[in-house]
Amino acid sequence: MRRSRRKALRVITLSSVTLVSLLAGAAITAGYTSTGAVPQTDTATAAAASADQYVTGDSTGFTKAPDETLTRQQVVTTGQGLNYVSYARVYRNLPVFVGGDLVVVTDRDGKVRSSNASSLVPISAPVDPKITEAKAKTLALRNRPGAVAGDPTLGVVAAAGSKLVWEVVATRGGAQPSRAHVYVDAITGADAGSWDEISAGTGTGHYNGTVEIGTTGSAGAFQMKDPARGNMTTSNDRTGQIFTDADDRWGTGAGSDLPTGAVDTQYAGGVMVDMLKTKLHRNGIDGNGGTAAMFVGLNEVNAFYSCAGTTNAGQDQAKYGKTSDGARQVNAIDVVAHELGHGVFCHTPGGSRGTSNETGGLNEATGDIFGTLAEAFAANPNDPADFTVGEQVDLAGSGPIRNMVDPSKLGDPNCFSSAIPGTEVHSAAGPLNHWFYLAAEGSAPAGKPAGPTCNNSTVTGIGLWEAGEVFYHALLRKTSGWTYTKARKATLEATLELHPSGCGEFTAIKAAWDAVSVPASGDPTCTAATPAPTTAAPSPQPSPTATPAAAVPDIDSAKVEADLDELARIATANGGNRAHGKPGYQKSVDFLKGKLDAAGYTTRIQQFTSNGATGYNLIADLPGRGDPTKVVMLGAHLDSVAAGAGIDDNGSGSAGILEVALSYATSGAQGDKAIRFGWWGAEELGLVGSKAYVASLSTAERAKITGYLNFDMIGSPNAGYFVYNDDTRGTAIGAALKAGFAAKNIATENVDVQGRSDHASFKAAGIPTGGTATLSLASAMSAAQAAKWGGTAGQPFDSCYHQSCDGRTNINATALDRHTDVAAYAAWTLTGVAAPSLENGADFLLRDRATVESPITVQHPGLAPRTLTVDVDIKHASRGDLQIRLLAPDGTAFLLKKASRFDRRDDVKLTATVDASAVQATGTWRLRVRDLYSGDTGTLNAWGLTF
Repeated sequence: MRRSRRKALRVITLSSVTLVSLLAGAAITAGYTSTGAVPQTDTATAAAASADQYVTGDSTGFTKAPDETLTRQQVVTTGQGLNYVSYARVYRNLPVFVGGDLVVVTDRDGKVRSSNASSLVPISAPVDPKITEAKAKTLALRNRPGAVAGDPTLGVVAAAGSKLVWEVVATRGGAQPSRAHVYVDAITGADAGSWDEISAGTGTGHYNGTVEIGTTGSAGAFQMKDPARGNMTTSNDRTGQIFTDADDRWGTGAGSDLPTGAVDTQYAGGVMVDMLKTKLHRNGIDGNGGTAAMFVGLNEVNAFYSCAGTTNAGQDQAKYGKTSDGARQVNAIDVVAHELGHGVFCHTPGGSRGTSNETGGLNEATGDIFGTLAEAFAANPNDPADFTVGEQVDLAGSGPIRNMVDPSKLGDPNCFSSAIPGTEVHSAAGPLNHWFYLAAEGSAPAGKPAGPTCNNSTVTGIGLWEAGEVFYHALLRKTSGWTYTKARKATLEATLELHPSGCGEFTAIKAAWDAVSVPASGDPTCTAATPAPTTAAPSPQPSPTATPAAAVPDIDSAKVEADLDELARIATANGGNRAHGKPGYQKSVDFLKGKLDAAGYTTRIQQFTSNGATGYNLIADLPGRGDPTKVVMLGAHLDSVAAGAGIDDNGSGSAGILEVALSYATSGAQGDKAIRFGWWGAEELGLVGSKAYVASLSTAERAKITGYLNFDMIGSPNAGYFVYNDDTRGTAIGAALKAGFAAKNIATENVDVQGRSDHASFKAAGIPTGGTATLSLASAMSAAQAAKWGGTAGQPFDSCYHQSCDGRTNINATALDRHTDVAAYAAWTLTGVAAPSLENGADFLLRDRATVESPITVQHPGLAPRTLTVDVDIKHASRGDLQIRLLAPDGTAFLLKKASRFDRRDDVKLTATVDASAVQATGTWRLRVRDLYSGDTGTLNAWGLTF
């Protein structure tokens, strides 16, 4: 079992399951009577326990490398019942500065709704620097005036490739203060990027009229310190002292009067804090009630926010200066809130860390968005709400400093482009500012300015506060090195979770991103009714006859199709095919080899000669994953015929097993047997490549291969679901493949392809074989097959077989996805990856007449087993008080233990088996423990599931 390294762990052994206590002292309690409804639980505690189990458990869809550890940072609970649990990442005892954090999102019941774990960049950086600390200091200042503060810190930047770096803090004062974190490549000395603690901006100082502000004190001694808003203070930057007043009547109204500026600042800061609490249910700038210390009187034409990098915003500072003519101070509502918005950006997951100005631009736009929201919330007639920034300051005689309706009017880009990472941060804010206006108001709102779109589309807004809520929830799933594409994905995911009953808001948010040219990257999708986060069980179906493989991931169909896109592109660029002896085949081999090498495979190219041309087989082994003397091998031919690109025949099989290979590597799966993959050349000329490979093996090497699985044409447009049955030695392989289809409730048929694919080379050598295909040797699909699979009777399975029309569109994406998932199912099963034993070791206090629920998240294909084992460890003075149920993801309840007044023994050490074969395995399972009687308390120490 994987163990958290955050604290000393208490290990409890139950049956064959080892349960690890991840979170001591966590409790979910509420009073109720024995006949009442189950009470609501403490959502923050449930979220923490659920997320901890998710990032440390097996079969949850989360993977991390053996050299990495994760530490929980914060749990943020929102008014919509969504909880955001953030984690920091450590690689081989080195901090991961950028690209190492993640967020898990749960609902009010503790169910995991989503995470950004899939975006974590694998790390393979060295840990021994070649650049010294002294040299790193010098290099950090090569293009940056200032001085180095403190000693460099060694760590890793995972964004855009793994790098060992020195983090050097470079500071400067003056009109443009800076406290930059500069990353120096610790191997080459190259610049690896930077970010700045100080987010500098400009704004308008103006009078808010007669307003109330929070102060502290009594007659003769008042301080500008607001006890109702986290003791928020405003101080004189020239003296460093909090403003004081004898009669609690502040300011003269003059634009240059510092106490007047302090009133504007304290008032605007209060507006920001109140807006966060009222509209977004956030407590202060840092989420825990803390707010930055604010200063007026900065002797610069500027304003800035300095984030100290702690969890307490009270350690931060926001400073406000003056206009260029000195007549006013820079403390309008939108400017003050803009600076404090930098604090929100800093105190949401990922902080302000990044390696380019793209993250800085998103930070600046975040300030503008919060400034706009605060201005609207204040509803102050002296400063009507709008979508311009600092519009009343006239800082240098040119009006507002940014325009969110049309950023280009002030020289900032409306549209995203590849130039944004190198654009000055305030200007790089343009596309996000423009997106927010379109998302909130649309491109042609009635009675408001029209917002141009980069694609000439028409966008309908969802409303200011709705858009603000979406953006805030996106910030709660932010990670270091945030980019525009990540922000797009985060807002779409947030919209799905905030608006689960329809797609109107989702469509509008997506259209706004399209309208500012931010490209999609792993976007979620929305259907007419977005499904619940866990899958409801269909009508009861029989369990698969074979034992399900453990922790089999759902292979990402989008990645398989992206591989097909690349194979099609390669063919188009190289004479229209990927045939043996042609450049397109060689380029295809190079493409696959590059991805496999990056994933940790040991690859080799085997050459052979056929028809006067050199051919190539690609072989990939994953070292350290199972007994190398017992090997399960998956293969597919990579060549096409000369007539076309060969996307179904056999780009489909090649891409499918490529993603199986990559998923096996990244999942950390390890079975009793080793795994190997092969891609064969010159199959179309008579299985030449696979024959050459088998012939090259010694008798001992052949004996190591316990089974070969072949995947040839698994994406045919008129698709069937066929499993090879032409090898009596391959019975176990066929059973595993059929079990994989059965887990998806898909009926299969046997097929004998009469030695016309590469498995025949292995079969002839006595190696057990099997495989799947979307077609048989029949000329057309039968009526019975069409009724069973939803195809077209009387039509070929692939009418483009061996023709030029076998291009990118000649694919049934659904069938390809299903066959690829089944290939993965068989790979996990046949290599012997153990059935998952999952645990939640968080301690939950059991109070009298109370209920607790402890969650375990599972990602496991198909139905749960008939023999699902549940282990429970409870310490309690009177076990008879307790009723224990297991709740499946769809709500099905299994009674594990009844309460009984006559059972006066202590503690519960329970192992039970339930028939869960009627429900889907994937989702959040919960153990519900109810104390029905008074007089005794206890603790749920741990519980686990074995599939």
